[in-house]
Amino acid sequence: MNLPDNHEYKERVLPIHEAPQPFSFGRNFFILVGNALLGIFLAGLLSAVFAVTQGYNISELANALSGFDKNASANFIRVILGLNQLFTFLVPGLLTAFILYKKDWLWNLFVCISPSTKNWVLGIIILLCATPMVQYSYFLNQQIPLPEYMLEQEEAAKELLSSIMTYEASYELFINLLLIAVLPGIGEEIVFRGILQKNLEWWAKNAHVAIWVSAIFFSTIHLQFAGFIPRMLLGAVLGYLFYYTQNLWVPIIAHIFNNGIQVLLDYFYKNEISSVDIENIETIPWYIGFISFIIVIGLLMYMKMINQNKLQAPLA
Repeated sequence: MNLPDNHEYKERVLPIHEAPQPFSFGRNFFILVGNALLGIFLAGLLSAVFAVTQGYNISELANALSGFDKNASANFIRVILGLNQLFTFLVPGLLTAFILYKKDWLWNLFVCISPSTKNWVLGIIILLCATPMVQYSYFLNQQIPLPEYMLEQEEAAKELLSSIMTYEASYELFINLLLIAVLPGIGEEIVFRGILQKNLEWWAKNAHVAIWVSAIFFSTIHLQFAGFIPRMLLGAVLGYLFYYTQNLWVPIIAHIFNNGIQVLLDYFYKNEISSVDIENIETIPWYIGFISFIIVIGLLMYMKMINQNKLQAPLA
């Protein structure tokens, strides 16, 4: 991709608080939801077709996706999860951007400019520093009583993820990185930050409202409420990375790194390279979580300062 020069960047990207015209939040949100529902339908259809070719019927497919079918092969589950990642987030996100912004869709997704090394490295550092805060919030989330069906749904999601975190061959590590880190990192950031958050900001004229509402949507859509608060906090941090840098590549890279490091740590543990078991991490003390929170706020303020030229006439 040929990157534009600085003059073109200033002319086209710096008016970040002005929505592309004509603008209608209701219309844009409806198109996004419609494309997501269409994608979910296609993912289900393609999954069913693939399952039939592998000798599964529909009920057996549903049972395999519950995570408790030990007879379902890891590669079968990987294909199904890959189809769902592609058609639930990535394809609907790109299609929505193209419909909304036409020839300027890359510009209005804020992916036309390569991120500075300082920004994407700082984004990764911020997410690393946020880890204790997010982990402590998970402990707090566990104190909230949830209906039995939500707990069962959470357990099923864990079992499904566990079913593909097996490594009989080294190539499976790269497949898992693609499924758990790369595809979600790109697709979810396009949908929740590049489209939803930006459209909310243009509509509400308040970046902080847009960031937190998008983070709530981001956490809710995963339907894993035992981890709702930590996922919401993670979404908010990613939202601020996008807002302060005005470059979608920064949260994409940070998101991929965050998910990827968990896959790698799990791989190292299961291959006896490391003694860190991410599935059995002890509860973080509250003061460690608080220190993490303070550090993250400080680093975000630093990110805002070094990118001040991109935040002319801030909304909030």
